Amino acid sequence: MLDALPDALVLVNANGTVVNANAIALEAFETPGTALVGRGLLDLLPEFDSKLIPGSMRRPDHMDPRGRTKPTRMTARRTDGTEFPVEVTSANLESGQQAYDSYGYTGDELLMLVVRDLSGTVDTEAELARSQRQTEMILRAAGEGVVGTDTDGRIVLVNPAAAQILGYRASDLGGKELHNLFLHSRADGSPFPYDESPLADTLRSGRKHRVRGQVLWSKSGDKVPVDLTTAPVRDGDQLVGAVMTFLDRRPYDALVEEKEAAEQRHAEELERLAEEHASDLTALRQRHVTELEELRERHAEELAAGEDRYAALAEREKDRYEALAGRYEQLLTLLGTSLRGPLDELRRELSALAADDAGQLWPEANQVLHHLSAGYSRITTLIDNVLGYQRLDSGSDEITRTKVMLDSVVATGVDGAVELIGPGRVQFAVHAPPIEAEVDATLLATALAHLVADVAGVDATGNSPVSAGGYLDNTVVVAAAQRGEVVRIEVRGPYSGGDPVHEPIVRGIVRAHGGVLQTHEVPGMSGSAYVLEVPIGGGAGAVSAPAAPEVDAVPAAERTSGGGRRRARRASTDAFLDAD
Repeated sequence: MLDALPDALVLVNANGTVVNANAIALEAFETPGTALVGRGLLDLLPEFDSKLIPGSMRRPDHMDPRGRTKPTRMTARRTDGTEFPVEVTSANLESGQQAYDSYGYTGDELLMLVVRDLSGTVDTEAELARSQRQTEMILRAAGEGVVGTDTDGRIVLVNPAAAQILGYRASDLGGKELHNLFLHSRADGSPFPYDESPLADTLRSGRKHRVRGQVLWSKSGDKVPVDLTTAPVRDGDQLVGAVMTFLDRRPYDALVEEKEAAEQRHAEELERLAEEHASDLTALRQRHVTELEELRERHAEELAAGEDRYAALAEREKDRYEALAGRYEQLLTLLGTSLRGPLDELRRELSALAADDAGQLWPEANQVLHHLSAGYSRITTLIDNVLGYQRLDSGSDEITRTKVMLDSVVATGVDGAVELIGPGRVQFAVHAPPIEAEVDATLLATALAHLVADVAGVDATGNSPVSAGGYLDNTVVVAAAQRGEVVRIEVRGPYSGGDPVHEPIVRGIVRAHGGVLQTHEVPGMSGSAYVLEVPIGGGAGAVSAPAAPEVDAVPAAERTSGGGRRRARRASTDAFLDAD
């Protein structure tokens, strides 16, 4: 039976020791590995009055004859030391033997304690108190009047805004009938029956009402126009009252009246001004019409003169364009046919002479012939690249995109640069990882060749400018990397570049690919760095390459097929690859 009780039951002997406990007490106080029975009561209930223990020699002044106490809240402690809130009621259990002292206690008396766990109750009470405080703060902060009633229409709740609007003290309204105080009459002073009011219908049917322009009556008897809302209050499915909220319309009505008065004054002022300036307005309109007509005639004359002038300009520009087009065609024909053909013939003849199959030439003459052959070859290549750029720029040729590996394009561009600037003129530091891009490989390699020739400072004749500062590093760095969806190629050389032959070709080819070409000054170093970026397109981007010696790892003494030397990658190249 004791185990079936909903609360913990603990029996304590005269020594203050727990001698028995029901199942609920063991569940509440006992933790695994510890025992409740045999533990001191004050260890479990430190705040319990020790004078109530049967063995105590100090009997309380006002003690129930049976040692009963009222429910008292205190903090309990489990056998592992954790604490929780409880409510404790105690009572003495007598054994029937005679008391052995003047206090009425015997050695066999037991103290029974009923301990109720309040863990959930305390949290619920705190939450209810917090919710109540929050509700009160909301009601106090609300600018609208809020009045709550019971089912009989009597006031049970009033917020400060409602009392202030109606001129009452909130404490004076409790328990009074709302309708008789505030809604007893209509705006014209006629009686307003309770059964016809929105509050009465809400209390009868549970419907919600919104009324605009309702009139409430203040304590002083003044009419208070409000926008009123009534809503039912339910406890589950049962209607227990209603809430009436209202907004004082007097400030808004005053603003409306002020606005209407201002508009009326404005209209009167406009009418007065219109009467005063009617004649002035008529004269101004006539003058405006006359001026407008004159402006139309003048504008028509200017348009006619402009059309004649622009027609003459257009004719003159057309003649200039046709003359330029004729000269352009003549120049292209000269470069492509009249000049390039003889140059090819001269190059072939010089090459045949330089071969000197019979060995009849002096070594110096043979060297000069080789040099002339290389010069004619360089001029022929330059003419071909210029003509190709002109055809691309004019739209007669288009780029042909294919998926190619960028390292092969860079290698071809470096070899093309050697043809433009001559063998042995510069040395290269090249870094071109395997990156697949969808580009026109031939045109992009041509652009790289001219960019290298530009920063190398070698002109079409194969001559390099003389450095005023003595020795100048003639290394050209070519580094490529992938940055997102674009391929980024940097070309840096000892000279600033900007040659009027090389740079337009590079920019035209890059622009045809939808890319950009930028120039950067390198602090602490001579020359400029060009950064060329083109979209990857349908290419796969960076791909893994088989383990093999990179171009950068070729010894400095080894030469490429074109004669330009390549050497290991420098720290400046690493800085470019790590940069944004």
